[in-house]
Amino acid sequence: MIRLRFPLRDVLILAEHAIAAPDHRPTYINTVDGTTPGPALWFVGDEGLYLMSNGRPGQPHPAGGDRLYVVYADGYHTSMSKHAIADKIGGDDFVEALPLLVPTPGGTTLHAQLTEAAADGGDLFVIDVGATAMDIFIADSRGRIR
Repeated sequence: MIRLRFPLRDVLILAEHAIAAPDHRPTYINTVDGTTPGPALWFVGDEGLYLMSNGRPGQPHPAGGDRLYVVYADGYHTSMSKHAIADKIGGDDFVEALPLLVPTPGGTTLHAQLTEAAADGGDLFVIDVGATAMDIFIADSRGRIR
């Protein structure tokens, strides 16, 4: 497994956009299943490893231009960095939806976990990812799980 770290404050910006958006882009699975997507963070592996909002219209990049706002995992900003760990996470490009408002088995939503952790001093959104599984959690800058 590989541990990916994302700045929590930037992840919250993505989450707020997805929740406020009037419509949401479907993943391939939504299209095949005929399901309607709700607000989600997309965990994407293609030109690097990053998170983005699935909200439509897309979230513009703060620097302007035609790019959408994405938050890269620390150290994984390029397709070369993604392909360098392909043996651990799989070689294909992917999009994995992380629903923001669907209750988790613990009864809270991902959005609630993000906002509560940020208010409590959390700084990192962390994804441990392997070829067939992933875990997500919040941590502080020292790596302590919240």
